[in-house]
Amino acid sequence: MRVVVAAALCWLLGLLAPLPAEAADTGAAGSSDGLSAYVSVAGAPGDGEQALAAALTRRLSAIGVKEATAFEANAYDVQGTVRVTPAPGGKETVTIVWVVFGPDGNQLGVTRQTKDVRKGSLDKRWGGAADAAAEAAAGDIAKLLPR
Repeated sequence: MRVVVAAALCWLLGLLAPLPAEAADTGAAGSSDGLSAYVSVAGAPGDGEQALAAALTRRLSAIGVKEATAFEANAYDVQGTVRVTPAPGGKETVTIVWVVFGPDGNQLGVTRQTKDVRKGSLDKRWGGAADAAAEAAAGDIAKLLPR
């Protein structure tokens, strides 16, 4: 009986033991693999700073760029600056400039978006406008990141 109990305990302990590193690797990008980026936005009216940053973070994540914190080492920094200026016909021109910096702080590139919108339409909630801007910018930003 003791042999059976001992064998059962050894088997159970084997199930609970951690896998060796090479066996535990699933091939998926882990915390030390792949790119990560911190996205920030300044100058947007309404909830634009938060909405644009969140939307671009989601878009970049969908193409394999993980979300980083502002203080994370080896992360890329994507800084968006929004400028809203009057335009004719009851409209405003929204310009978003995205600047991408490498982990070393060097500027990797810039991409710019410009769109005319109905005056005041972005003064409160950006909603779908943030998603559309992020979708349009994500591809250009991803091209600035090494692969």
